[in-house]
Amino acid sequence: MKLGRLSAILEAYGADPERWPADEREAALALTRSSVPAARALAEARMLDAVLLGQSFPDIADEPERFTVLHSAIVSATRHRAAVTWFGRWFGFDLTPSQLWPSIAGLALASVLGFAVGLGGLLKSEVDHETDEIAVLSPIELPAIGQ
Repeated sequence: MKLGRLSAILEAYGADPERWPADEREAALALTRSSVPAARALAEARMLDAVLLGQSFPDIADEPERFTVLHSAIVSATRHRAAVTWFGRWFGFDLTPSQLWPSIAGLALASVLGFAVGLGGLLKSEVDHETDEIAVLSPIELPAIGQ
């Protein structure tokens, strides 16, 4: 067993080994005895379990109205994230229009400014390049090879 799998088990089932999958329990316990990072992860999971057990959570199953509101909020949030736009399918990440328009506006502004600078010649150099151009354009005399 690797530390990543132990971390996944601790996140899913908590620190109590009785709740862990039976086929992975012995390997996970052996890893926690032989590895310092694994033992640290188990200790952190035990602290989290203790904090959660000390909390009291309302049982919303007894209140159908709250359960319905919570259920619809979870479902709508899931549907919103599941609806991937064409942008997300093409580029691997998804941006909503409210997140996308500032980037498009910045790109448009940079394009307009670049065009204006290029068209207006605002970055022209005051150096005289005439002698450099003459040197480049003049024919090069090479000694004859083999004579």
